[in-house]
Amino acid sequence: MVKKFTENLSSLCDAFEMFKASGRSLSVAYENDRLTEIRQGESSGMSIRAVKGGKIGFSYSSKPDEVDTVASAAIRMAPYGKPYNFSFAPKQKSAHTRPYDGRCGEVSVEKLVGLGLAVKDAIKSIAPEAMAECSFSGGVSQSRIETSTGQDCSEQESSFGYFVAAKVTEEGNFLSTYRYRSSNGLVGEDEIIEEAREAARDFVVARKQAPVKAGRYRVLFSPGALSDILMPIAVSINGLNIEKKTSRWVNSLGERLFDERVTLLDDPFHEDGPGGGLYDGEGVCTRRRAIIEKGVLQGFCHTLSTAKACGHEPTGNARRAVSTVPQPGLHNLVMAGGSATREQLLIQAEGGLYIDQMLGTFTSNFLAGQVSGNISLGYAVQGGQRIGRVKNCALNVNTFDLLKSHIVAISAEREWVGGQYLPWVLVEDVAVSAR
Repeated sequence: MVKKFTENLSSLCDAFEMFKASGRSLSVAYENDRLTEIRQGESSGMSIRAVKGGKIGFSYSSKPDEVDTVASAAIRMAPYGKPYNFSFAPKQKSAHTRPYDGRCGEVSVEKLVGLGLAVKDAIKSIAPEAMAECSFSGGVSQSRIETSTGQDCSEQESSFGYFVAAKVTEEGNFLSTYRYRSSNGLVGEDEIIEEAREAARDFVVARKQAPVKAGRYRVLFSPGALSDILMPIAVSINGLNIEKKTSRWVNSLGERLFDERVTLLDDPFHEDGPGGGLYDGEGVCTRRRAIIEKGVLQGFCHTLSTAKACGHEPTGNARRAVSTVPQPGLHNLVMAGGSATREQLLIQAEGGLYIDQMLGTFTSNFLAGQVSGNISLGYAVQGGQRIGRVKNCALNVNTFDLLKSHIVAISAEREWVGGQYLPWVLVEDVAVSAR
């Protein structure tokens, strides 16, 4: 039936790409020590990009059986679309494998509700005055991409994620210390409970306030804070910004831009990574590759369209949902670790700050390398320990300069922050404002 439809579609347009996806998921959430949400859902849909008269039309539906309706709409929209200046994915098969954990789709409501109670108990045992907040989600999905140029690929994906937090809301004071992780496989209960305890220990330290004056400090960035610091890099390698020439790195391939200790990989096959897969959102085979290698810029993130416009080879970095056209994006961003331990970095950060969370960085001028925002959770460091929370502080740094000339050391340990696997990074001579 599908073959007959695609043959018919080929006769109605010059080229096409059909994307189908479906999945099921379960999520449970606690807030302020109470169960607040249990949500089970199933989703499905399909979209078509159709080429007519040298332009691309796009349409989608949440009903995967409405292929004729979606195809007709895409063809009607083609005259108003962008030029078809590339080719849809040709026939190709990935030589790699990626883990799939069907247990993510079988986790029960009772299991997650019980896990939430265990998290609450773990937090209360260390920080009785804290309110517990947590959420868990698991699911499985399937996708298929078929093109008029010969590609027909399918893939299964699994996902599980958790968020655990200890928080308090008082007049003039809001504090939330948290841990979270997303994975392509089921995460063990022991890990989640231990992370809840770590969040509670952070809460206890953060309840103490440490004075800080405006000045220049050594700063130890946690993986969570480092994720914000890396945003200018993610934006600058995005194929849309390369195509528009708004990135300063348009002609910088092969140049040393950072400290030689900085290596960043895009790894769609990482065994624990929540992102990635064997194929990207256009059916192009993905690959593990260096973005920055020993400080040198090695590549960008492209869709088929941006790669063609820039005269580059496709990179397999198209990301999409049923309701959106493909856009360039990273799969799993992995930063190489160093040789120091976190404890050693804390000792070297003597008299400085440990920054765990930033707030408001989304307003920064990432293309210029700027990252600015409030330090929503930071600590003063003395004697190799975090001695208390610093408040009413802000940071304004240039990532391009910071990671080129100010790195002191990088930790061997790394942690997942969403789709990024990052170390702790100690830098020096960072301007901090305070009031």
